[in-house]
Amino acid sequence: MTITEKIKELLGHRETRQFVRFCIVGGTCAMIDAAVFYVVRLFAPYQVALVSGYLISLCVNYFLTVYWTFQTKPAAFNFIGIIGAHMFNLFIVRMGLMLLFVEVFGLKDSIAYIPMAVISAVTNYLVIRAVVKYSKKRQGPESNEPNL
Repeated sequence: MTITEKIKELLGHRETRQFVRFCIVGGTCAMIDAAVFYVVRLFAPYQVALVSGYLISLCVNYFLTVYWTFQTKPAAFNFIGIIGAHMFNLFIVRMGLMLLFVEVFGLKDSIAYIPMAVISAVTNYLVIRAVVKYSKKRQGPESNEPNL
């Protein structure tokens, strides 16, 4: 089997395609997040820059994640779950890691941003994937869940 055939076989799996789409959305939003972080950081503390970049990229991320990555419809539980997962990621994972890297280990915030972003991306994928899967189960034929 050639490499091309192997890649085609892998992309034939639904979860592989989903993961690839998640990486594209995540990469795009990570670039938005980082650009805003580094620009705002010129004028404000790293905590403000971190929240600013994340919230702006979150707006783009939510719609792309729901409609393109997981190909589902927004629903109340879905929206609350995804926003909750992102808030967990922002305030617990990202802020916690930045605090650890900057305040405890003494890294510059511009350097600490890089490993923090990588770790939080993995955490974010796992948490959001679980939320979306649970949300789809709740939206079965008997669900009265209103679409947003």
